[in-house]
Amino acid sequence: MAKPVAGKINFNTKHLKRGDPLPPYNGKLRIYSMRLCPFAQRTILALNAKNIDFEVVNISLADKPEWLTSKSPFGTVPSIEIKEDVCIYGSLIAVEYLDEVYPQRPLLPKDPVRKAMDKIIVEAVGPIITFVLKTVKAPDTITEETVSAFHKALEFIQEQLKERGSPYLAGDEPGYVDYMNWPWFERLLVFKEEDRKIDTERFKLLTAYLEKMKKDPAVVPYLVPDNVMNTFHEAFKTGPHPNYDLLDLQLK
Repeated sequence: MAKPVAGKINFNTKHLKRGDPLPPYNGKLRIYSMRLCPFAQRTILALNAKNIDFEVVNISLADKPEWLTSKSPFGTVPSIEIKEDVCIYGSLIAVEYLDEVYPQRPLLPKDPVRKAMDKIIVEAVGPIITFVLKTVKAPDTITEETVSAFHKALEFIQEQLKERGSPYLAGDEPGYVDYMNWPWFERLLVFKEEDRKIDTERFKLLTAYLEKMKKDPAVVPYLVPDNVMNTFHEAFKTGPHPNYDLLDLQLK
């Protein structure tokens, strides 16, 4: 196994769409992604944390290139190409693969019980994912049950932080459980409506934890400014084709 050497990663490559050619494979680990996709972000965070060199090929999910299914049979992101035409897809599966193949900076614990518990916490964010997706794409479908399940999930994670007594759920530094959950919290933190925000009084410990996560070296280079995130979210309420290249436009 070649030792990875992290370089300057261009996260904001143009999102390729139908008719755009497949970039030639150059032998480097490649991730097929979408810059504002929280599922793809999970894999990017693992790559960053493990200091792996890679390249990004961003995909327009509203107008997918014809060749995408040759790299991700379900037509989804993320998919990592580990050698030409050999791809592993699905955010959690890709991250577990990376953690096995690249031993530096382990993200998953070795202890089977602790590993299982960490995966349970990742599963527990399901109601948070539902709440975020409904808030962005279908706010009228949010019910009392949606909100109640959302708050129970926040309480569960805060209780886990309290029980573990460490700065991060994984311990003294973030790990799999922290990085796999972070994309949903990043989006929650930009919501402006009072009934959509995390109650900072009720969730003091969780709020402090999220502020630490926001400063983590693997998280910082991939953070999206609040105004860009909000503009992207608003686009889902006005049409089916959001501007995936918003961040690239802002940086030019």
